Amino acid sequence: MIQISCDILVVGGGMAGISAAVKAAREGACTLLVEKNGFPGGIPVSGMHRYICGLFSTGAHLPVKTLNGGIAEEICSGLKKLSSDTGIVQMGKVYVLSFRTKDLVGILQSLSEKQVGLGILYGEKVVSVKKKNSFIKSVTAEGQTGKIRIIPRQVIDCSGDGTVILRSRAAHQVSTPRERQLAGFCFKIKGINDPGKMAPIGVPYFISRAVRRKKLPPYLKYIKFSSGDVSDEGFCLISIPAGGGQGKISKAINYAAKVHAVLSESLSSFSNSYMDELSPVIVEREGLRMTGEYTLTKDDILSARKFSDGVVKSAWPIEIWDREKGPSFRHLEPGTYYEIPLRCLKSRDIKNLYCAGRCISASPEALGSTRVMGTCISLGEQAGLAAAKEMI
Repeated sequence: MIQISCDILVVGGGMAGISAAVKAAREGACTLLVEKNGFPGGIPVSGMHRYICGLFSTGAHLPVKTLNGGIAEEICSGLKKLSSDTGIVQMGKVYVLSFRTKDLVGILQSLSEKQVGLGILYGEKVVSVKKKNSFIKSVTAEGQTGKIRIIPRQVIDCSGDGTVILRSRAAHQVSTPRERQLAGFCFKIKGINDPGKMAPIGVPYFISRAVRRKKLPPYLKYIKFSSGDVSDEGFCLISIPAGGGQGKISKAINYAAKVHAVLSESLSSFSNSYMDELSPVIVEREGLRMTGEYTLTKDDILSARKFSDGVVKSAWPIEIWDREKGPSFRHLEPGTYYEIPLRCLKSRDIKNLYCAGRCISASPEALGSTRVMGTCISLGEQAGLAAAKEMI
């Protein structure tokens, strides 16, 4: 078995993981990033996301800069330079950044692959973790090259599903499948005849009508439609129950086919359309959450609370996708923000384990705000910074 030693091991190459690894390496730590896919970006890429949420403050005026600066601002500026279609868009009371998937992958590759002091292993999945006396001593990853034993001084779990947290038996919380928020599944439709501004209204209308007529299950009425990169395509994001076991992708594809059939029959602009691309993953909005030195709460967010160890700012609302009631949003006051303390990124019982992204120490309600891409970028950056400081 190959053995590698490093100062900092980052598991997961999504938005949080890339940011954590790049920041740690910039601070002088010998850093290794392990990603199970063959590309960076994680769920935002494989889940076919179209917007980066959580980058900006709220208010009456279009924001000029990101709320947290740093790597978030670097990514935002880089995306704007790559495509004229990329820009800040107002959606209700919040602002988001539109982007092209290929541009995001390119930016993340440029950030990470050119970074001195950062090694990257794509196509490697963590299969085991060994610890001793409240410290992680080794992490074993497995891929096409066989097994690799990694000896890190600090570990940052940015996997999204809590791979290291779970395998190290770090304290954590997880809701039952029935308690969890609805998951998401995205697919692309081509051959749409001039979707224009009516499709985002017409699509949910006709799907809701099909639900009322009992042609579709009720949770599919929470569908969202967004335009694609060219005029004849669009993306549908459907909501489905969390969990589902081995057959969940097949079920999601079946739901997508039924949704497309309704749209083809109901909207003339969709009559000659076809499903062009299906996401290979289910996007879970809620999952395992590490028990940190502090657990962020709903009240912390709604009161715009600040902390002495606050490291990340966020103005994103508490966004809950309830199984029965659908999406709901609880907004902060315009122009305000709350802080996420560093203690939410550090394990309560394993001394050399940090996490960033969807698995931070937060209540289920608080997670409805912290999990978005823009916030995860900055969470990763701050976890990388904190872990690197431990090396000094």
